[in-house]
Amino acid sequence: MKEQGRVERLDEATLSGLESVLRSACGMVLAPSVRRSLSTALTRAAESQGLPTTDFLQRLLARDTSAVEVFLGYAVIGETYFFRHPEQLRELARAASLHAGPFLVWSAGCASGEEPYSIAMALLTAGLLPEHIRVVGTDVSGRALDKARQGVYSPWSVRRTELTLEKRFLLIRPDSVAVPAEVRARVEFRRHNLVTDPPPLSMAQAIFCRNVLIYFPPEVIPGVVERLVDALAPGGWLFVAPAELPFVRGLGLEEETVDGHPVLRKPLLAASVPPARSSRPGPIRFVSRPQSPMRRVPSPARGIPAVREAPPPVHAPPPALPVETNTLSVRDMLERARAAASLGQFDQAEALARLAARELSPEAYLLLAMVAEWRGDVAGAVGSVRKALYLEPQLAVGHAMLVALYGHLGQPEEAERARRNALRALEGLDDELILRGLEAMTVGGLRRALEPAAKMGRSGAR
Repeated sequence: MKEQGRVERLDEATLSGLESVLRSACGMVLAPSVRRSLSTALTRAAESQGLPTTDFLQRLLARDTSAVEVFLGYAVIGETYFFRHPEQLRELARAASLHAGPFLVWSAGCASGEEPYSIAMALLTAGLLPEHIRVVGTDVSGRALDKARQGVYSPWSVRRTELTLEKRFLLIRPDSVAVPAEVRARVEFRRHNLVTDPPPLSMAQAIFCRNVLIYFPPEVIPGVVERLVDALAPGGWLFVAPAELPFVRGLGLEEETVDGHPVLRKPLLAASVPPARSSRPGPIRFVSRPQSPMRRVPSPARGIPAVREAPPPVHAPPPALPVETNTLSVRDMLERARAAASLGQFDQAEALARLAARELSPEAYLLLAMVAEWRGDVAGAVGSVRKALYLEPQLAVGHAMLVALYGHLGQPEEAERARRNALRALEGLDDELILRGLEAMTVGGLRRALEPAAKMGRSGAR
């Protein structure tokens, strides 16, 4: 017998109404795959209140405040886990170890809390005094924050292992993972809406806002990012997901490369920040740092690659990398080519990539495209990507690279065609699958990077 008042399937008008509720409440725009889950979210939210689904739906569409709050807790999907993007945690720990006094970190859109707890563990491991550590985790979902405050999770939350932190702090049992009191004491949780609320703090040494911006509509993102930057202290770090880097351009941030991964920093000097901000993407300023001299070759792991400024002049050119082509595998040649490009040795990088290309390696042609793009030869980069796609027509990363390249060539129709080809190549693939390419990138990460890029007119998909 069917439950009285239960909605078996939501029609298009109702789905649109629920989306409107979400957008008004927290500025969120749902991907098609997430949109289909609204029916389940509605049912669970109604059950939690002991109401028939039809009654709860009526209250929800009428914008009843309590109903909207409950629905957010079930509709906003916060996919997170401990020690996500460990290279960012390591960089945070390095910076914190050089800092004197209190160290404040904001974890924005923290979902169920694994991220702020991971941050606190990293800071404790870096040797900061416990009383100097303050981590503020915020989210729009009260339900998620309730779980975060409990600090008890399933073993799936530690699917990314950082043995030093895991063994020292987490209490791991066969069916649960618990955060100890010494870590929980360093973290506080607050309800906060990134779209409508002012920042909950100021002068933060670091802000983490990862895999959050991709859910906002294009007209909302610039304001959210500006508020994040305003909440940073000079010299503070902003950590976003690789696919979200295009969203933070044009706000005067500097980019450094750590362990082959980009991190963003607010300049120490206020004069370095443009006086007038713009919602249009602009170049990120690249800086060098003695601890991390490697500069990253533009790659799809940052979202859709874009033409970058030429690297700054090197006062003392680094020595050429040795090439022993008779003993190198294709993989070794590609690694050396990437390293050479990172040091500005483009002739060396190109020579190694061409050797790898003789073995019909699609990745070699992608690397040739990146070198050409860095030099400003966008047409040449397109040609190299096309060769990679000739060898591997379903190479989603290659199609994604063409989106940006055609955009810079002023060919929006070709850019849109490339975007559709990339999404088509991703169809039916699990979001957690690592794509073939020069660097690790998941299907879900690239899919999210493609969809906002098309909506926002960024990276050429206009």
